[in-house]
Amino acid sequence: MNRYITYVVFLVLILTVASCNRDKTVFPKKKEIIEAVYASGFVVAKNEYKLYAFSDGYITKKFKEAGDAVRKDEAVCEVQNDVPTAKFGASSLAYEIAKQNNSANSPALRELQIKIQNAETILSNDELNFGRIKNMFEANAVSKSEYDKALTNYQVSKNNLQIARENLQRLKDQLSVDLENSKSLLASSNSDLSNFILRSAIGGVVYETYKELGEVVRKNDLVALIGERNGKYMQLSIDQQDIGKLKVGMEVIARLDITGENTFKAFVSKIYPKMNQNDQSFMVEAEFTDKKLVMDFIHSSVEANIIIRKKTDALVLPKTAVDNENHVTVKSLGKNKKVKVEKGIENLEEVEVLSGITERDEIVLPKQ
Repeated sequence: MNRYITYVVFLVLILTVASCNRDKTVFPKKKEIIEAVYASGFVVAKNEYKLYAFSDGYITKKFKEAGDAVRKDEAVCEVQNDVPTAKFGASSLAYEIAKQNNSANSPALRELQIKIQNAETILSNDELNFGRIKNMFEANAVSKSEYDKALTNYQVSKNNLQIARENLQRLKDQLSVDLENSKSLLASSNSDLSNFILRSAIGGVVYETYKELGEVVRKNDLVALIGERNGKYMQLSIDQQDIGKLKVGMEVIARLDITGENTFKAFVSKIYPKMNQNDQSFMVEAEFTDKKLVMDFIHSSVEANIIIRKKTDALVLPKTAVDNENHVTVKSLGKNKKVKVEKGIENLEEVEVLSGITERDEIVLPKQ
């Protein structure tokens, strides 16, 4: 009995050793093979931009919160500052006064118009008096001194009327200039004041707000993030060693962290030529193929494969079966032989064989 047990154990050991020494082999298979470039990145909204404060102040009104729809030019929030408000009030008052001064009922213009009327009356009287004195002087009825006095009064009246008319015109010109200046100042102060109403440049969604009611803001502080609602695309980071393989229009298969294992088709829409020095990568944009795809979330993580090449009926081997000099080991009854092959498409796991072997060849895998 002990001899029988010893024999069985010995047989098992022999079979185990033989199994360990047996070459692992594989036959080439006809199948689809895909060469792809791996990319990672984020989903962003089309026309996504950051809304900044134009001036210092504090938030007095919030018209929109994160997630709210917004129309183009619609107010997102209001920033209050007492200085431009006071400036606007002063310029508004100055404009109203200047406009009143230029009206038909302007007190300043009316005063000069009355002076002109008085000067015209005095001139008319002095002109009549001078004519009468002149006739009498020619008839030797009055003295030369009376004639000279009447002439002087007449000439002074003419000059006074001319001065009054020139003063009126000068005042009109000045008031007109004052009106234009006050209008310009009002427009400027109104523009300054409008900088405190922060409006959206596009129609879309307010994805995030960064300031709360009553919070102090400084010029160029970030206030909100805005973008289109339905327009989404991916910003992908590509290793510099792979960027030369990409072309606009290439197919992209993407998986979003927020959608689990679901995949989405897209295509490369833009390749940026500048490399990011920090991580030695290039940025690529990819548009979703399904235009009806709607996601309410942005900046979610993405992993993607950009399809460089693919073949549906390729002769494929595991990549480990081909050595660095493009040789494979073909199993033979006598002695295994090395055969040089021509490679085609390859990825991390598999390689296409264009020539050198067939589906009937049994390929020896290298020992691990």
